[in-house]
Amino acid sequence: MKPNYLPWGPLTSGPFFTGNANTVPVGSFFIRSAWSDNLMFGQGLNLSSMTGESRIDVGLMKNLEMDVVVPVGINSQNSAGTNFQRITEWGVGDTVIFFRYNFLLENDVYSLWHRPSLTIEPQFVLPSGKYTELSPTANGLDQMGNGTYNEGLYLIVKKSAKPFRLFFMVGDVVQNPTTVGANYASNNVTFTPIPCTPTGQCQSGRFDMVDGNLIDYSFALEHVLNDDYGLGYILEIVGQTQTGTSLVFGNATVPSWSYLWVAPSIELKYPSTRRMAVTWSLGVALPLYQSNIPQMYTPFGMATVWYNGVFGYRGE
Repeated sequence: MKPNYLPWGPLTSGPFFTGNANTVPVGSFFIRSAWSDNLMFGQGLNLSSMTGESRIDVGLMKNLEMDVVVPVGINSQNSAGTNFQRITEWGVGDTVIFFRYNFLLENDVYSLWHRPSLTIEPQFVLPSGKYTELSPTANGLDQMGNGTYNEGLYLIVKKSAKPFRLFFMVGDVVQNPTTVGANYASNNVTFTPIPCTPTGQCQSGRFDMVDGNLIDYSFALEHVLNDDYGLGYILEIVGQTQTGTSLVFGNATVPSWSYLWVAPSIELKYPSTRRMAVTWSLGVALPLYQSNIPQMYTPFGMATVWYNGVFGYRGE
């Protein structure tokens, strides 16, 4: 899996939250199954919001790939809101389609002080998840999406310096307005009907909803311990901030929120051949800072099947 023209570039699972600036070559692809579970406790709330993402990345042409992510959500709760009876709901979430164009490739994979790889990623979100006609008895757990068409633009950076790799990603997402009904929760993280007054009085019926801009930022350090087995560990710092204003649609009608996580993980590649390989990773995200959302602990893992075509390897 390590070609002669890429002297140090082992195939690894890579970061869970942070994108990779190197694209999939034309004729190559990978299929990924990733799972994460937002566990929330305290103040009478015991909730699991698990998301499983099926993803396929295909190389369209040199330095350009297309990615499609289809999530499935499984929400369960045992709290005062359900009289401490466990209820569970599941369904398809919002579909994400994005393209990555690697317009600059790092020229020295051993030195930290040479140019990095740079990639831009336009992103589009389709509201395939359920967000209206929610059942009052489901306590909001049957919501699987936001109901908005979203457009985002990301910048992704990668730099190798054996045996380390550095990753950085920052992006801004504009969430289009939509009309929602009772039991809707903003971004499916507040689990509170919106809009509500500070005294707890919430609007009934259907209403127009505007989300603020969603800003993503993350950084990852990967230490590859063994090239042949893609064995290593990764430390990620992950954050999101939803502002109180939309860049296009004005003031938001939902509360702003933010968080910052630290997410360590381990990774392994097995089995592998010249054409195909499987990579694995497992980790947990722990809160460093959170504002206006419940306390969350997020275990995660992913398995990826890679196919290398005849036109090169990722990172060529």
